[in-house]
Amino acid sequence: MGRYVKGANGAFSGKVGSVVGSSWRSINYLRSLPKITKKGASEAQIAHRTKFAISSQYLRPLKDILNIGFSDQQQAKSSGYNMAVRAFFNNAIIGEYPDFEVDFSKMELSRGSINPLPGLGYVEANPGELSFTWQTDTNKYNAFADDAVLLVIYNQSKRMYMIYDEASRADGTFSVAISINYSGDVLHAWGFALHRDGKLASTSQYLGTLTVS
Repeated sequence: MGRYVKGANGAFSGKVGSVVGSSWRSINYLRSLPKITKKGASEAQIAHRTKFAISSQYLRPLKDILNIGFSDQQQAKSSGYNMAVRAFFNNAIIGEYPDFEVDFSKMELSRGSINPLPGLGYVEANPGELSFTWQTDTNKYNAFADDAVLLVIYNQSKRMYMIYDEASRADGTFSVAISINYSGDVLHAWGFALHRDGKLASTSQYLGTLTVS
């Protein structure tokens, strides 16, 4: 793939012969058309595609959250979502093809320079209620009382996410009502802090698994 500078008539876009012109994130590219082959994919290629499909399956529902969570780590050529997919692909998928599994403890929802939330954890305080708690430590550099606290719960049994952003670092606690239909379901949870400007985050913390009573 080649990168080029606009000519007198602007950027080239489209296909001419065996060359395709395109643009992504304000960068203009030239690339050749892929060669047509009847050769079947190797097991390594199939494994790679399977891991990528698993990564997309778990992370696409969180795309907006991931773009925020990795906002202060983004590079010009990569979105926060793409960075999260890369990390998930490399770290959170374990095992050998075709028996891949997801290690939720290695799944990252954010990566940044804001202080994490000390002591962050959760329990089923009462039937139908989850209670999250953390220490309210602050400083004037990277841990502010009005940092938003984002909490994400994944119901592994029902394959769905729940996202909460109403709490702040200064609160120290937050309760979540859960459906009675979740009885016996396996949950995973993460949390991270987000600066008031929405551009700086803490690195996400995995809070472990919990089976709803």
